[in-house]
Amino acid sequence: MNKLFSNHCCHQICKPFVIVGLIVSLMSSAVVADDKKPADNKKPKITFDEHIKPIFRAKCFACHNTDKKASGLDLTNYTGLMQGGAAGESIDPGDADGSYLYMLVTHDSEPFMPPKSDKLPDKEIALIQEWINGGAPENAGSKVVIKKPKFDFALKGASSGKPEGPPPMPPRLSLEPVVHTSLSTAVTALATNPWSPLAAVAGQKQVLLYNTKTLQLLGVLPFPEGVPHVLKFSRNGSLLLAGGGHAAASGRVVVWDVKTGKRLFEVGDELDSVLCADISSDQRFIALGSPSKVIRVYSTSTGELAYEIRKHTDWMTSLAFSPDSVLLCSGDRNGGAFVWEAATGSEYLTLKGHKGGITGISWRSDSNIVATSSEDQSVKLWELQNGNNIKSWNAHGGGTSSVEFARDGRLVTCGRDKVTKLWDQAGKQLKAFPAFTDIAVGVTICDETNHVIASDWTGKIKVWNAADGKEVGALTANPLQLSQRLASATSSLQASQSNQQKLLAVAQADQAAVAKINANIAATQKQQTDLQNSLNGLNANLAAAQKAITAAQASATNSTKQIAAIEAPLPAIKEAYAKAVAVSKQVAGDKELAEAAAKLKTAIDKREAAKAAEQKNLATHQATVKANQQKVAQYTPQIKQTTDALNAAKAKVAAIQKTLKPATDKATASQNAANAATTALTAAQNEVKRWQAEIEFSKKFNNVQASASK
Repeated sequence: MNKLFSNHCCHQICKPFVIVGLIVSLMSSAVVADDKKPADNKKPKITFDEHIKPIFRAKCFACHNTDKKASGLDLTNYTGLMQGGAAGESIDPGDADGSYLYMLVTHDSEPFMPPKSDKLPDKEIALIQEWINGGAPENAGSKVVIKKPKFDFALKGASSGKPEGPPPMPPRLSLEPVVHTSLSTAVTALATNPWSPLAAVAGQKQVLLYNTKTLQLLGVLPFPEGVPHVLKFSRNGSLLLAGGGHAAASGRVVVWDVKTGKRLFEVGDELDSVLCADISSDQRFIALGSPSKVIRVYSTSTGELAYEIRKHTDWMTSLAFSPDSVLLCSGDRNGGAFVWEAATGSEYLTLKGHKGGITGISWRSDSNIVATSSEDQSVKLWELQNGNNIKSWNAHGGGTSSVEFARDGRLVTCGRDKVTKLWDQAGKQLKAFPAFTDIAVGVTICDETNHVIASDWTGKIKVWNAADGKEVGALTANPLQLSQRLASATSSLQASQSNQQKLLAVAQADQAAVAKINANIAATQKQQTDLQNSLNGLNANLAAAQKAITAAQASATNSTKQIAAIEAPLPAIKEAYAKAVAVSKQVAGDKELAEAAAKLKTAIDKREAAKAAEQKNLATHQATVKANQQKVAQYTPQIKQTTDALNAAKAKVAAIQKTLKPATDKATASQNAANAATTALTAAQNEVKRWQAEIEFSKKFNNVQASASK
């Protein structure tokens, strides 16, 4: 076991605190493996001078040279490269994945190099990787010395406070489930990261990682050891521990690096499944318990067994290190609960009081109080000075299944009454969340999102907002295979395509109907305009005719008056003329009399001519009046007819306009529905692309992992 642990540490977990980009770097390794030719014992050594320096010259020397040491790093010579820069050592001979420079050029860590540019070609990255893994020799004559120390998990100055830097979250991992079954089984373990929105869920031969904000699956961590019965994040959130195995056959604890998703190592070799385990906050020890009734504590620096505790009289069911790493609390199926000195395993306290099996142990963040839950229904709080039970209450009828302290001192529990509850430290119930349909078996609270996550015996996992008690979603320990997700997404895509086509057709028809209505309105409005123009013309003509009648009538009246004026003296003149003619016949040769008669005759003729002229004018005026009266008679019905037509056109426009808004509203609604269907179609297309990409990624990821494990 020690040999196995040593080899694993040397080759798999060297410097995990600087290892980022597991996926890309492993894929880069795969490229190298694919490019390798059949075994050749005389394969040339990859060196800095011959192979790596030309790459750096082309891509890096402009910023990292003797005169311009960006970030304090000079890549123009081997000494400067190995000395590193402001960020520390840039190369870790023998470990490309753990080398800072390699992580920058693979874009697994920022700032990406070269800056504002694509990654180096895969062949160049593979060459750099092979050079580093080969010991990073300067030239063909360099002697390669690769130091591979065991990994030491111990934290210097460990604290339960929030660690510096970004919250620990995994990179892109494979989403391909190790196992998917037709029926879900009870969820055996839940855990949430203390400093990031990350939840771990135990499944069959796998651990599932979820984002507690989005509730999206982030990755699947294979657990070929069997069923995980316990999940614990380290106090700083950087590690995830899983303990489990096969009942009555084998048990083991596995640790992953949360920031890289890389499996770091395993401890334990139980003859039964591990039922409880924890890692101390200083990461020096891992403790585990099983049906063997023995607590085994391993050193993380050597992988060797540090000590054993043989005090319990029944199966181990729960254990937890205090946040300050000073104490270890454990409980068994018989209700026995003890506190031990974490460094030595010496007994510190016996916690007496439970009458049923211990189901959960959780420490308050200051290490001064530990909570225990039991099948006897109770939750008990213990002070660690004398081991006194300072608070106890019956949390769940039939038995309490789980308990966990939140960072702020609240507690969450669940139990056989199917209910999940939130408490304060005085035992006051703050919230009771809607009950499951079966026994609630596990609960955890995410401090970063204030979400309570609980599971029941049927495998259901619900997530609630602790602030208002509302359910925000659900998780699953039995996700579909990627091929099933792709098939479902493809089916949804087909349905979305069909639905979009139908809705687009409806939208087009509705838009055509609106266009037709608008065309009818436009045509009718044009008709209305034409009729109005025609009516205006008729009214103008009518007005002109009436004006002409008035003028002609006035002229006729004047002519009548003129005729009367002409005719008035005419009888007297004619009588005088007749007398003058008669006298001239009697007095022949009277010149003056003859001239007088002639003048009278002329006057008569002039007046007769003037009368005839005025009578002619009168006739003309009368004809004008008659003609315009005829026009008026003609225009009047035309005006009425045009007015009626104009009113009918106005009424038609109004009637059509009444149909426009409903039709427009309908067209808008159908267009919105079509737009929504298009959005849904795009989402469905993206979903199909997503699962296609996940399938391809999973294949490469699993191949790389398999290659790396060899």
